[in-house]
Amino acid sequence: MVEREKEIQATSEGLSQRLKEEDRISQLPDPLICHILSHLALKEAVKTSVISTRWRSLWLWLPSLELAWSKFPNSNAFMSFGDTFLDSNRVSRIDNLNVTIDNDASHLTSWIDAAVKRKVQHLDLCCRRLNRYPELPASTYTCETLVSLKLDRADLANAKFVFLPCLKTLHLESISYPNEAIFERLVSSCPVLEELVMVTSVFDDNAIHFRVFSRSLKKLKINIRKCRYSSCSGVVIDAPLLRFLSINDDLSESLVVINKMHPDAKLDISTSFDFTVFDEETISLKRNSIHGFVSQISNVKDMKISRDTVKVICQYSTLGSLPQFGNMSRLSAAIRYSDLKELLTFLTSCPNLKSLILVCFGTYDEMPFEEMNQISLSYMPECLLSSLEFIDFKFPIRGYDAQLKIIRYFLENTTILKELTLRLPNYSIREKSTFKEELHRMTRCSSECDVVVLDLVFE
Repeated sequence: MVEREKEIQATSEGLSQRLKEEDRISQLPDPLICHILSHLALKEAVKTSVISTRWRSLWLWLPSLELAWSKFPNSNAFMSFGDTFLDSNRVSRIDNLNVTIDNDASHLTSWIDAAVKRKVQHLDLCCRRLNRYPELPASTYTCETLVSLKLDRADLANAKFVFLPCLKTLHLESISYPNEAIFERLVSSCPVLEELVMVTSVFDDNAIHFRVFSRSLKKLKINIRKCRYSSCSGVVIDAPLLRFLSINDDLSESLVVINKMHPDAKLDISTSFDFTVFDEETISLKRNSIHGFVSQISNVKDMKISRDTVKVICQYSTLGSLPQFGNMSRLSAAIRYSDLKELLTFLTSCPNLKSLILVCFGTYDEMPFEEMNQISLSYMPECLLSSLEFIDFKFPIRGYDAQLKIIRYFLENTTILKELTLRLPNYSIREKSTFKEELHRMTRCSSECDVVVLDLVFE
């Protein structure tokens, strides 16, 4: 037994000596080792640092850190680690700092101040499950090196003076704005800003105006969530270089786009202009506002539009003529089967449309044969006769009869259609077979049209 223990000890010592001799990685220069560690998750980086004392000290000088409270056994360990890494006396740069806090944000000010001092470029802060949104230090808003700033649940009360000369990306989610001027100042004080994402919930009935003024902005996404008794007086966008605009907002009473959208711009619009009833009387109350908005977006090439927005635009068309969307070649729209007339009304303003994507909702009895037959040739959009080449139907809900009716309308009336794609819900094999037989018997206005049937895949 003693001999066996001696043999094991000798083998272990020999293996340790061999590992020391073969640890060539530790012979690499410090900057290269830091680069290797920066591509590892924090947990793995710390494990790797056990290889040698030198590695153990180098990981504290990494240029990137993803610091999440959930990765630590307790709050004290989390705070201690953050204080050690984000020591303001260090002179090394911090390129990327991602911090997720779940319960205690007391150290956040000192950490951000240290990161700003160490010339942070990308700062991502998420403060979850806190009773009160933490106020960010004033240094956040004057950081000369920041390229990307992403904030989730924060209070901008200290944004009294803002100048972010290098900031190109700004994401603001669930932010507390002491007043509407804070938001306007933050955006307009970023002279090279290219991408702005704003997700906000309005919790009270104070009238709020979100004003986006930027000479450099190219991509804008706005999502205003409606809460009980909340209101928003509107959104104003003055961004002449904008190439992508996404608005998901059923709360704002008005949407104002100062500059006419660029012909290559893409648009994703979901808004009801705060309407709950879509009739001529209610729509007429905001006739001028709707006209101004529709006119400024009429030049885009690619548009995605919600059901409520279709209803607002089409109801407005009964009060005044719609502008021509002559440049639009691709349209994606969500409708109920009973909205077909309204959709066709909108398509009359899209004479050069080539691709149409329809997401259709509703029950089987929403579009009876009698109503379908009442759609006269006066509703026949020009694009069906001269330009429409591709149609993609997505049917999330089972509605066998209604789906066949709307498919039949487009097959029988689209002259140069090349491909009709059908994405069906979870029909049985027998139902799909019957569906295809019905399709085969339908008259096709275009002899070159191929019909492709696929299962619907939810994205």
